[in-house]
Amino acid sequence: MAMVATCAVLRLSMGKLAERLADERRSGVYRVETIDALEEAAAIDRYPMARVRLGDADRANLQRLCVEALALSATPGWHGFATALADPAWSPAPGHVLLFDGFESLGHAEPEALVPLLDALRTAAARRRGRGMRFFAVFLDPARLLALDPLYNWLRNPPAAVASLTEQGQGGGTS
Repeated sequence: MAMVATCAVLRLSMGKLAERLADERRSGVYRVETIDALEEAAAIDRYPMARVRLGDADRANLQRLCVEALALSATPGWHGFATALADPAWSPAPGHVLLFDGFESLGHAEPEALVPLLDALRTAAARRRGRGMRFFAVFLDPARLLALDPLYNWLRNPPAAVASLTEQGQGGGTS
């Protein structure tokens, strides 16, 4: 019975998350604690999802790693990086999800090193939003190290209707 309720929460949460990703007004920079629902929601909305692994990053190579991972033709500097991300020529898709992971070592060693990246991502999100395009830069941050809003938080706050069904022992059939 609990498995059925869990599946119902996942379906409901992915639908809500897909709705959020479809709303250009929500474009921005966020954090998530897990990525399963994000991957599913991006697929539902048919948005490309690029993963940027920052495990080997330091202040000196951070921008290069991001440019290479995203296959950007960026001019040097964070302004050029933001401009390239915001340019529809980079990718004309109506929405994008960029997933950043492995930032923890850099964040601990050089806490301010991520600031220019975050600023550039916010700038790109604002520019894409202004063009009616969706853009979500998301950091996998289960420890909540970054001062970013969560993109969603269904694990901690399941929808009330599903929580109520679970408590009442209802949740559909068995499996």
